[in-house]
Amino acid sequence: MSATGIGAAVRRKEDQRFVTGKGHYTDDVNRAGQCYAYFLRSPHAHAKIKTIDSKAAAAMPGVLAVLTGAELAADKIGNLICGWMITSKDGSQMKMAPHPAIAHGKVNYVGDAVAVVIAETLSQAKDAAEKVKVDYQLLPAVADPAKAQGQGALPSINGISVMRTRSGQRLGPQSTSPSSTSSTIVWCPMRSSRARRSANTMPARTA
Repeated sequence: MSATGIGAAVRRKEDQRFVTGKGHYTDDVNRAGQCYAYFLRSPHAHAKIKTIDSKAAAAMPGVLAVLTGAELAADKIGNLICGWMITSKDGSQMKMAPHPAIAHGKVNYVGDAVAVVIAETLSQAKDAAEKVKVDYQLLPAVADPAKAQGQGALPSINGISVMRTRSGQRLGPQSTSPSSTSSTIVWCPMRSSRARRSANTMPARTA
């Protein structure tokens, strides 16, 4: 079996720079004219966004812009796309719930971004984010896996009911088993675990 075959030991090549303090990360990048983005995120698992007041934040020192999902929608910036398309057993295309980069109208999980502050420094962006006022209308949320599988308790993502079978297949509201010929596969694009573990900030480059 070759050195790259299944089960063969693969020597890591990148560790040396990390264990010697020579690793280079996104936060190490510094460019002339660089600014910073700080995301304000929802503390609620499911809620309507009634209003967002960003006037005070926009007036803070060093703030260049405060953007919400409304601005993204007005500029016709589409959804975060899924990595691949899935076809249902009957040949129909999957149903994908809207997933904008910044929530517009409703948040669907704790940590859903509702606004982003662009500022000259990270501290200025953080301080301004604290001035953004968001008025939420709480909606029902099911966080208990056992209750989520109960009768009539299918979680809903923007009006599309979703359930997951033991095999991991996600089915639409018309089907209750993976053997159903009328099942509709539903994909809810979510960030990867790596992305969820990443910091709440990122540097933004100017044009």
